[in-house]
Amino acid sequence: MRWGFVLDQGACIGCHACTVGCKAENDVPLGAFRTWVKWIEHGQYPDTQRSAAVLRCNHCEDAPCITICPTMALFRRADGIVDLDADACIGCASCMQACPYDAIHIDPRSGTAAKCHFCAHRLEVDLAPACVSVCPEQAIKVVDLDAEGVRDDLHARGAVVRKGERGTRPQTFYLDTDPVILDPLAVDGTRTLSHAEVPDPLPAPGTAAARAVYDIPRRKQWGGAIAAYLVTKSVAAGALMAAALGIGNIAVLGFLSLAFTAVTLLLLIGDLHQPRRFWFLLTRPNTKSWLVRGGWVLTAHALLSVPWMFGFSHPLLAIVSFPVAMMTAIYTAFLFWQARGRELWAEDRLLPFTLGAQALAAASALGWFFGVWSVGWLAIHAIIAVVELLHAPPTPGARAGHARLVKSRAFRAGLLFSFLAIAFPPLVFVAITLLDTAYIRAGQEVPLS
Repeated sequence: MRWGFVLDQGACIGCHACTVGCKAENDVPLGAFRTWVKWIEHGQYPDTQRSAAVLRCNHCEDAPCITICPTMALFRRADGIVDLDADACIGCASCMQACPYDAIHIDPRSGTAAKCHFCAHRLEVDLAPACVSVCPEQAIKVVDLDAEGVRDDLHARGAVVRKGERGTRPQTFYLDTDPVILDPLAVDGTRTLSHAEVPDPLPAPGTAAARAVYDIPRRKQWGGAIAAYLVTKSVAAGALMAAALGIGNIAVLGFLSLAFTAVTLLLLIGDLHQPRRFWFLLTRPNTKSWLVRGGWVLTAHALLSVPWMFGFSHPLLAIVSFPVAMMTAIYTAFLFWQARGRELWAEDRLLPFTLGAQALAAASALGWFFGVWSVGWLAIHAIIAVVELLHAPPTPGARAGHARLVKSRAFRAGLLFSFLAIAFPPLVFVAITLLDTAYIRAGQEVPLS
């Protein structure tokens, strides 16, 4: 058995009964939604059209939220439902970045993730989910997708899924729907909403002359702390690289490596909505998540920093330290690739080189204080920043994020400081801060629903 939703948008009248029923059944707090209705309108008077669509978790067969969750709080049941164990959640919001459908939110009361769980508690006692029960037009149906002929029937009726190109294999199907309403990039956000809270981020000018008449706001989950974590991680990696290469005072570099690794860990813990549960990363780790693997890398980095801090130098230690430092710099690229909802990050194959170049540039800037630095490493960092400016991402969502990135003042200033740092290396820390801040922000400015 594999449960799935079928949403007949031709029958839907956009009454929001499903939203209200879900909130009442599952005690969803004000401002949060497990299921919601989006309205759009398009056309020119008098030939206009208004459409509604019910949006929610798609209970994907290849659910990126499960893969990225560091504590296995998200899991797939035997019946195909993607469920959440709130008691295991640390509130890292990585699942929200991985979900291409905006279907997960942080519960403001508990500080843990929450989402549609198919009203599994009702299914287990042979009751339909709350949204199905309250729909006055029977536009929401639950089907067993493993039952004979069900998928063939959906195909014959022209059923579509949201963002099938993302490869998640959604198990929520739409019938008789306006394709524009399922494509967040098609809606022109420069046109005023008639009755709705203003979404954050606003959609940009879209590919169709449509506007959102009703939508819900979405706030960015990763901000200054994550950007700062990228910066401190680059400095920690650069310090260990410099020590391994004998650039400057190895004891000072070892101390800086350990200190900035500690700050990186504190930033990560402090950004959790449940920081007191950070130790779940050790007691119930999901070894497929790069949040967990990154923790292992940072631990190895910290341990290798200690002998350098005490002035111990050995060729074998240097041989081991340099690749670990490079891994410290670039592992976030693999984490961002798991954030499949944020296409700017998930499709950026240049990112490991960008992060590695940042660490090398940081190593050169630290060496400058000891009178030894590499102009070449600083130049490589500036060149890769230019490549980031010019390269064309492969998907529409990634291109939309890239357009926001290159237009941002922070990115342009970071690019300028990258070149100025070739003459005065300490400026590279300013450049890295500006570039990483712009990158984190732009990745979340593309609407997902």
